[in-house]
Amino acid sequence: MAFEIQAHRGGRALFPENTLHAFCHAASLGIRVLELDLVVSKDHQILVSHDPWLSAPLCADAHGHQLSAEDRFRYIIYEMNSADIASFDCGLPHPSFPGQLRVASFKPPLATVFREVDSYIVSSGMKGEMIYNLEIKSWPDKDDLFHPPPDQYAALVVQLIETAGLSLRVRIQSFDERVIRAAWRVNPRLCYGLLIEERHNPDRLMLELGFVPRYVNPHFSLVEREMTEAFHEKGIGMIPWTVNRREEMLAMKSLGAEGIITDYPERAIALFGLPD
Repeated sequence: MAFEIQAHRGGRALFPENTLHAFCHAASLGIRVLELDLVVSKDHQILVSHDPWLSAPLCADAHGHQLSAEDRFRYIIYEMNSADIASFDCGLPHPSFPGQLRVASFKPPLATVFREVDSYIVSSGMKGEMIYNLEIKSWPDKDDLFHPPPDQYAALVVQLIETAGLSLRVRIQSFDERVIRAAWRVNPRLCYGLLIEERHNPDRLMLELGFVPRYVNPHFSLVEREMTEAFHEKGIGMIPWTVNRREEMLAMKSLGAEGIITDYPERAIALFGLPD
């Protein structure tokens, strides 16, 4: 089984995160799993964005003025209609990634990402189909502030996936157990993953979640052989995040992970290659 390489937020080495430019570039490298983040607008459109607001360093307003960090309190996506959000340019380079190119980009609707990336692969004559690993951004203390309650949120995401006809090429993951459980209740046939950033007892984790997900994806610093084996015994895969250094990539494979989520897919390809 090939070691899976997921482009985190599309892969942030060369293009701003969660943009069509980043997603299509990752596809051109041969990456066939994109990791991306979902938020919700006031008019209940599912948009691709890591943060539930518009602010520095990624975004500028319709007049080209770069937003400040404080604008995150002013431009909360769940308080804005999608048409207004689209007037902001969110293709500014992030200072943590000096190799990023400046692009003109809005916060893309998830449906647009599905359509444009799939069309790009076909029109470019590339092999394979893209898998979309969708992280639902949700917080237990932010219901009705940054997003709808879990049942409504999950239903919006699942309905969009089913309408797009991509049920077999989508994974849903989140740190918020509530929204994963709600989505599973709507459609238990989809592929689910739980993100974790601290150590958990696998038996207790599955009991709290209410079902056995296909993946439990931890921060890479948590990964050890015992954890990997415990999840594998339950038929659960593990793809750690966010693995950017070469030595960390190699360590994850040696510890039994099925793949990695990385900002630098080019580095991972150089180490592990791509599936035939």
